[in-house]
Amino acid sequence: MLEHNIVWLDANSSDPISSFRTKLGDVQTFTDVNNCIQYVQSHQNKPIYLIVSGSLAKEVIPEIYEFSNLVQIFLFCGSVSAYAEWAMDYCDKMMIFDHGDDLLERLWNDLQRKLQEQATLCLERAEETLIESIQRSIAARDHPYQFESSPETKCQEIISFCKKTKIHFVDDQFIPSNRSLGSCSFNDVVQWLRISNTFPFSNQDHNLSWNVFSSPQPSDIEQGALGNCWLMAALALITERPSMLTHILLTQTVNNEGVYFIRICHNGLWKTIIVDDYFPCTSQKCLAFSQARRRQLFVPLIEKACAKLFGSYDNLISGTMLEGLQLLTGAPCDYIDLQSSNERLDNDIIWAKLVSAYESNLLIGASSGRNGVSESEYSLVGIHNNHAFSILAAYTISDCSSHFVLVRDPHAHSNYTDEYVTSTILDRLRLINNTPRSSGAFWISWPIFLRYFSTITISTYNEKYFDIRYEGKFTRSSTQYVPSHRFHILETSLVSISLVYHRHDRKIRSHHTQSFVLCDIDEESSFSDIGKHENILKSRQGGFTYWTGLLRSGSYILIPFSISFWGQDAKNNDYTLVIHSSIPIHLTIALEPPTLLADCLISAVIKKYHISTKNKEMTYYITPKKIALMLLIVENRSINDYLNIDTSMTQSRNMKHSRLSWTTHDCIPSYHRQLIFITEWTDESHSMNNSSYNLTYEHSTQITNAVPEIDSYLDDLHT
Repeated sequence: MLEHNIVWLDANSSDPISSFRTKLGDVQTFTDVNNCIQYVQSHQNKPIYLIVSGSLAKEVIPEIYEFSNLVQIFLFCGSVSAYAEWAMDYCDKMMIFDHGDDLLERLWNDLQRKLQEQATLCLERAEETLIESIQRSIAARDHPYQFESSPETKCQEIISFCKKTKIHFVDDQFIPSNRSLGSCSFNDVVQWLRISNTFPFSNQDHNLSWNVFSSPQPSDIEQGALGNCWLMAALALITERPSMLTHILLTQTVNNEGVYFIRICHNGLWKTIIVDDYFPCTSQKCLAFSQARRRQLFVPLIEKACAKLFGSYDNLISGTMLEGLQLLTGAPCDYIDLQSSNERLDNDIIWAKLVSAYESNLLIGASSGRNGVSESEYSLVGIHNNHAFSILAAYTISDCSSHFVLVRDPHAHSNYTDEYVTSTILDRLRLINNTPRSSGAFWISWPIFLRYFSTITISTYNEKYFDIRYEGKFTRSSTQYVPSHRFHILETSLVSISLVYHRHDRKIRSHHTQSFVLCDIDEESSFSDIGKHENILKSRQGGFTYWTGLLRSGSYILIPFSISFWGQDAKNNDYTLVIHSSIPIHLTIALEPPTLLADCLISAVIKKYHISTKNKEMTYYITPKKIALMLLIVENRSINDYLNIDTSMTQSRNMKHSRLSWTTHDCIPSYHRQLIFITEWTDESHSMNNSSYNLTYEHSTQITNAVPEIDSYLDDLHT
């Protein structure tokens, strides 16, 4: 419990009309030194803040100064200079004041800071408990109840503490000041006010009381002066599922103390954020940033929690719908690039995906900002450029074979008109979804949608699905043991796997390559049976790697990996592995030799992902260009001779080599395979990247040493 005792020792402390005592509130008073000492000594389990008069200080302080439960001493006297020299022996715990208001301000600040420290510690312990228990998957709808006995209880303790001390909660980790706004200049922000001191969104709300949320609608949300449409559009989708809001808002009732606990999924892990109820406001005492109609607090609370998570409000400027949905749902997203240059797009397939997602009641977003469309053209048609939108419906009118999409602008207004959406067609479309135009919603024909929108994002969130979240680290060398994740599927099930890199700054993009390999495994047999039926190798440059598909009944092994961090001790190598599944699964995690990773990679490449070159006595396999990394595997088919193989990649640029050398020499025994190297991109893909290589080989009766050296005694990946 967040309990403390304020003790006041003063000959006049029992005076009932003392204004100082009135301001102190609930306080234990003493006029006798011995009684005070006895009280402090008998309450060793409670932190004590002692206020003592100058006349009694020299008598009591030497007797109790060493008590461990004595947190702070406030000496209240008529002259600071009269006690300054004597107080030097007690300066670690004691401060001197000659004005009551100054003393009280410091006391409340100390109590507030202690409160924040204990709350933060509680949340850290709650998250540690979560991490320790993640081997067992839980349903998405049950996530809030993991914290039922911790953050929610802690919130009530903080509220009780504030009531007892008659103070309002102020978050000292995200104080109401320009520092929390960030480096950008917001002309609309002139002050910070508690929510109870602000004016409502509209005149119709004047007679309503503040609430966290009450039958929320997407049309309730109004984006303010902050350029975070990506977050507001994602939140607009969430508001259509009130049960999802209960996952995010752990504090669901307004409290006068201003204490709110919000859950956000950051870097693949659910985190609980404490926020107070001070918000940036205009000169008219209105919220400067996002808000919601009918005096609902959920929008500015979630926005503030995200701002605190990322360091400031201005760090929320600019983003993608994909990021917004992942923050609020914790689920991966299917991202469709409508202007991809890497593959030929089939608009009919994209439409089928969109309709399937809509009919499955999934959360869908879209972004404008196509290449080749000018800002003036966007202004002319009435669609915001480089902006995030919600997709509320997708429908085909069969008798005219025309497709239409219902889009909502989080600014809650739109001037868009579509020549293909005639009044007759609009009447029919409104029977499908009658979201009012005043909410920013508008119907747009599919060909025009493809003209002005650049991406579609579909969240895979399903409250009936189960998930496991494991926080790990990529290895630093080819000999470091790798974390393996084993699980068993009882029946054919839909499984999604996400590998999320931990970004400490959301505006700095990582260009490393990260991968995972998934193989079925016979637990009762040797490792030679790895990948007999299933071999999945997914690799992607950047901080997010994803796969989804059906897995048949059986046992599996999953290993995340990246060589981008080898030889770089200072670089952040943290990640979260997230597994979503349609049935519960249990995960066993162990550190195992890197040769196990090599076995899985060899199985996946040879059986599924390779371009091979064969002759009578040698075969080599290399991954195709569509995979974001290159693996070279060579097998010696000679019955008697060693295979000497040399590779050179001296012309390659912007790549990481697993051997930490652009030239290699290896000697492979007869009827053996070896993973020669892995390479990964380390920079953004552009014309300067190059992955050319040369390979030469010959057979010999003599064994030669590998260059660079391979330490087989340490189970090197390349053994």
